[in-house]
Amino acid sequence: MSPHHQQKIYLDQEYPCPCHPKGKLQQIVLTEAFGCDRCHRIFVMQEDSLTIEELAATYPYKRRYYWNGQRFQTLRSLPNSTFWTLVRSRDSWALWLQCLGIIALVLLTLRLYFRVTVTSAVFNLILSMAIAIVVITVITLWLFDQG
Repeated sequence: MSPHHQQKIYLDQEYPCPCHPKGKLQQIVLTEAFGCDRCHRIFVMQEDSLTIEELAATYPYKRRYYWNGQRFQTLRSLPNSTFWTLVRSRDSWALWLQCLGIIALVLLTLRLYFRVTVTSAVFNLILSMAIAIVVITVITLWLFDQG
């Protein structure tokens, strides 16, 4: 199901745990959080009351889930870092992809130019690696945007 089918999560209801097949989420008294009776994980309800987030100090990604009426579905998440806060908006994705695409084209043009004038194998290797890194970065950012 798509995120458009999110349903409100109520603290006074019991839900199945998104991480343990037999676990049940129940409200932790005097909090806006749920605890699983089997795996003992804690999930905090977000302000929108449509998503919960797993509390995990050692995991770099925020695990977020939404309720579709029958079970919790995972929301795509990115690592917590200042770099990812810069690239999270939809408008900046297009800009990042265009910039990296232009860099890849410039590196490719340099490689073709220097292949004719310079026969250094080390230089060609370094330039090839730089092109590969830029192309992999562009593909990775594109895949994050698709999810």
